[in-house]
Amino acid sequence: MEPTVSIVKCKDINNLQDIEEALRKGLDLIGGLETTICRGDTVIVKPNLIKPAHYKTGITTNSILIKAICKMTREEGAKRIIIADGSAVGYNTEKAFDETGLRDIAKDVKAELVNFKKSEWIPVPIPGGKVIHRIKLPRIFLEADVVINVPVMKTHDVFPATLGLKNIKGVIQEEDKKRFHKWGLSQAIVDLNKVAFPDITIIDGTVGMEGLGPTHGDPVNLGIIITSKDTVAADTVAATVMGINPMEIEYVKLAKEQGLGCGDISKIEVVGEKLNSVIRPFKQVRLDFSKYRERGIFIHEKGACSGCRHTMEALISNLEREGNLDILKGYSIIFGQLVHIPDKLEGELVNIGVCTKKYKDKGYYIPGCPPHPKDITLFFQEKRKK
Repeated sequence: MEPTVSIVKCKDINNLQDIEEALRKGLDLIGGLETTICRGDTVIVKPNLIKPAHYKTGITTNSILIKAICKMTREEGAKRIIIADGSAVGYNTEKAFDETGLRDIAKDVKAELVNFKKSEWIPVPIPGGKVIHRIKLPRIFLEADVVINVPVMKTHDVFPATLGLKNIKGVIQEEDKKRFHKWGLSQAIVDLNKVAFPDITIIDGTVGMEGLGPTHGDPVNLGIIITSKDTVAADTVAATVMGINPMEIEYVKLAKEQGLGCGDISKIEVVGEKLNSVIRPFKQVRLDFSKYRERGIFIHEKGACSGCRHTMEALISNLEREGNLDILKGYSIIFGQLVHIPDKLEGELVNIGVCTKKYKDKGYYIPGCPPHPKDITLFFQEKRKK
């Protein structure tokens, strides 16, 4: 049976009535909320609250959409509604509740606010896990009857896009968020979804983000909502809308291959708006590393996956934006599955990612698959202090 993904347009993305109307239409097109929620259920609504920021920046989920979801969930007889997330490492979830307006919204709709970072954690085995075999998840998440996942359509510093599958990473402990990069980020995300797969994914395309996502890019006022009970299918459609090949997003590709959902756009029933009518290519960072040689920064890449490529592009773009690019000066940086140490080494050698581990004795080594851009930045900052 083909999965169904709905695409609906919203007249006014800042108006509750218009968002409710669009959301109701989108949910009805995939069978209606009543096919998922039963009277007396506990429902978790999981937005993207990566950092304290207003939804108009494109960084966080539209809080008006969250309010509409809560209202409709209550209409279906949910007894307990919980808005819950855990911000990115180093950010304060409580401040995110304030900045997004969700604290006031929760009061209006009689929902609870839960900061996953303060949760009671339960170890859960992952059947079929490839890089993770057990992980701790919040008790409140595990005990919920229904999970509604509400990510934002954004580009990302490691992947071409961050969407539904990636948004579930917000439920885990901060230390595990760091470990995911060491274990292999894409497969870790897929393994997590094997035990934390949401019941409904509602992708917020009212305001997305392009360029230096997920927090430093430019807002995209797309005005759409994408909904499905198959998160892989929802991500596949959303990526297509963004002008991105879904199979270039490694976690979507792996999720498809491992049977978490449908990643073949030809086998997905898209209802509501015609797919071709809403495609709007999102700008992505694309750098020519060779141009930095004149600044004394020597970058060598061969056979790199999109993870390491995006990581390095985001790293350099962020450093340029901040005026700190010179911390890379005097280094030869190599990454990729097929890369070799240059015959003529210019500056100190830095090996990026697990694919260069074989050269770790020849220079400095930053592990990860891929390493987080912040970890790479921290390495070079520490080197400059010495």
